[in-house]
Amino acid sequence: MRSELQQKQMHLTTIRTERNRVQRRLTGAEEQLKEAQIVRDRLHEQLTKEQQDVVKLGKFSFMNKISEWRGTWDERMGKEIAEAAEAELLYNEAEKNVTDLEAEVKRYREEINSSEFLYIDEEWEDFLKEKETWIRRNDSNTYGTLLKISDERVSLRSLLREIDEAQDAGNKASRSLEKALDKLDSAEGMSIWDTFLGGGMIVSALKYSEIDSSDDYVHRAQRALRHFETELMDVENVVTTSFTVNNNDIYTFTDIFFDNIFSDWTVHSRITEAKSKLNSVLQEVQRVMDQLRRKLDETENGIEKLDAEERAIIEA
Repeated sequence: MRSELQQKQMHLTTIRTERNRVQRRLTGAEEQLKEAQIVRDRLHEQLTKEQQDVVKLGKFSFMNKISEWRGTWDERMGKEIAEAAEAELLYNEAEKNVTDLEAEVKRYREEINSSEFLYIDEEWEDFLKEKETWIRRNDSNTYGTLLKISDERVSLRSLLREIDEAQDAGNKASRSLEKALDKLDSAEGMSIWDTFLGGGMIVSALKYSEIDSSDDYVHRAQRALRHFETELMDVENVVTTSFTVNNNDIYTFTDIFFDNIFSDWTVHSRITEAKSKLNSVLQEVQRVMDQLRRKLDETENGIEKLDAEERAIIEA
């Protein structure tokens, strides 16, 4: 009977721990989704405004003609198009984040409503009543100690799995950040050529091709970092700051059409700034990964000690 109770408690505790973990993730994802939807809607309004500004400037008017004769129309149009392009990129990124979070919420809701978790609270209450009855009839200090060891071991094994999941998420985030940095390295090299060596239209086109590619990798990194943060919530005593990569640091300018040293330098400085920020985030991920490795060793040692303590009690 002792062994049956112990096995049943381990089984039910494992399920309840997993259910609570999924519930925490669902709650967190729902909150993130609400925030992401607010950001997306705000950026959509901004994008609409910027597009309207471009359309207004492009329409025929005597004031526009006067500006054109004075040589300021091209400059104004270039500025409006650049602002609209940046607003479009920010909105597209926000829309991607909403889509990702909607998928996460859906997955967690399906998981929390699975048959495995459906009656776990009722099963746990029934078990506690069964356990209380047995203890009253068979009071044993030794058995109480074994149950305590069993509970601690279940908790540590659950933590072990969560550390493993966090490490996997951290490795994916690191790879995504490294790929984004590789693309920005390439774009930076072409930007130097375009800015200081007069690369021309072809080099500008190649530069923006690399920037566009880096935008996709940055989005993947953003998604991977969000997953990494979610996994870290389940790991005790691993303190980290919030990881945020803002695509505003990587946007496509319009100097491919208005090629001059000023706009090229703006692009080059933005690429350099974006690289610096991504490198900082990558270093933070690596710092937390070091903490996870230490936590993994500590947890494995804790399980080994509990196994040895249990074995000593049984064999005594």
